[in-house]
Amino acid sequence: METIIFLMVLSLSIFIESTNDPSAGIFRDREDARNLDCTRLGQAEAHARYPAEVPAPPARGTSVVTNAVACSRRFMRNGERPPRDELVLSSLRQTVGELVQTARTVVPAVAPITWHVDAFYPNQHVAAKISVAAKTELAERGLQVSDRVPLLAAGDIAVLGRMPPREAYSVACARYFAENILADDHVFLGLMIVDAREGQLHAGLCVRGQWKWLR
Repeated sequence: METIIFLMVLSLSIFIESTNDPSAGIFRDREDARNLDCTRLGQAEAHARYPAEVPAPPARGTSVVTNAVACSRRFMRNGERPPRDELVLSSLRQTVGELVQTARTVVPAVAPITWHVDAFYPNQHVAAKISVAAKTELAERGLQVSDRVPLLAAGDIAVLGRMPPREAYSVACARYFAENILADDHVFLGLMIVDAREGQLHAGLCVRGQWKWLR
């Protein structure tokens, strides 16, 4: 699986005491700063992710604290996306990280598990970003992730499409297990918008035919 979370890495800079911080200031106006998605990392984690740009942490005992900031420029400038898309994408990494952490506590770690992921969102471009973020988060935690999305038969999909979302996901999970689409050592993590009027990303987990809402 291709693990991409910073699709357009704009800058990856080492700074001491906030030097080169990409926030608004003398060298960057507020509008430009708002169009950057940035993550501040400790040097050890930054070196593990970007060894070519970030040196290894210094030996213990040094008084210098070094961090890194990884930034990606948004494909759309601030305010160009629909409000709900902007809300979901602006906090996507944090939200997905929290949901994946919750999912890990639900799945027993007694045997190797293969994770399947899909996102259900009105905008297919945003859905793809959500799915990639979740797969990346799982892979970075050392879990086995499949590129295959479990699919039901057309008849099942037609029936599920007429059901309320909260009920449909539970029934779909049961069908995955009954039709042997998901084996005992496979789980499915779904991320979705449940109500068209809301902007909160929800998630559920399908394990051995049982659906559990994570949020």
